[in-house]
Amino acid sequence: MNRGLKSGLLIVVAVAVVAFVVAVIVYWTDSAHWFLRYTGADAESGTWYGFWSGFGGAIPDFLILGSIITVYRHHNCHVKGCLRLGKPVEGTPYLACPLHHPDHQGSRRSVSSEVISLARKAHLEREDHLGHGAP
Repeated sequence: MNRGLKSGLLIVVAVAVVAFVVAVIVYWTDSAHWFLRYTGADAESGTWYGFWSGFGGAIPDFLILGSIITVYRHHNCHVKGCLRLGKPVEGTPYLACPLHHPDHQGSRRSVSSEVISLARKAHLEREDHLGHGAP
């Protein structure tokens, strides 16, 4: 992107932000009412009843969904593009599914799984070297 296009884009974004802030200030009572109504905090039946039975009631749903995604991402195979769950490859920080694990006798479908194999090979060589040198 050239310099003139970047500066033009920056000016357009700055003008849009300023226009939004001016609109919120001018129509503050309407926007404040809309925000309170949308979040359920405008004290329909009590101070927090509207919030927790409306907008705030969805917070645990997002937390559960986020935790499921986090756990899955933490345990899936580290080979790029592989969506399977993986197990640790000994001596490396990687996780590999049965298809990409170096000890598994299955076929390998990705070139990037070679990184995992090389890391494990280096670990085994390091283990042999340290094991033979110990008294």
